[in-house]
Amino acid sequence: MITGAFFILALVAGQTTPPVVKVCDLVPRAEVKKLIGGNDIFDMMAPTEEALGSYGSSCNYPGVLIQVLPFQRTSIDAAKKRGRLETVTGVGEEAYLYENAAGYVELYVKAGARLVTLQRSIGLGATAATVRPGVVALANAVIAKLK
Repeated sequence: MITGAFFILALVAGQTTPPVVKVCDLVPRAEVKKLIGGNDIFDMMAPTEEALGSYGSSCNYPGVLIQVLPFQRTSIDAAKKRGRLETVTGVGEEAYLYENAAGYVELYVKAGARLVTLQRSIGLGATAATVRPGVVALANAVIAKLK
C-alpha cells in the first residue's frame, strides 16, 4: 500500500521556494481515475491531502500518491543512486521511472522549480509497462496545472 511521504526534503537556508499547492485540487478526481485506468476500488475512498512540512503537499488516492515539492537536485540524485531508473521523455524537464520491488512504480519529474513525484501500485495482472502510460499522462496533467 502506498503511504505518505517517501523521502524527506532538506532545504538550504535562504533558498527560494515556490508556493505550496494543494495537490488534490490540481486535477479532478474523475480525470485522475481516467488517466490511470482506475477501477471501482478507486471510487471507494476519497483522496486525502497531506502537508509535507511547510514546503510541499501530497494527495493520496487508492493506489496513487502524488507529491509536489520544491525541486532539489539531491532528490533525483538519491533516486539515481538506487539504480534501475528509466529515463522518461515527454514529461517535465527531466523524468525518471523506477520499478519498486514493493509492487509500485515511482516517477520523479523536474518541472521548473518543483519536483513532482508519483507512485502507482501495480495491481494483479498489471506490469510496470502497463501502468507507465497512465503515470506519465497524470504527471503531464499535474504539471500543466502548475504552470
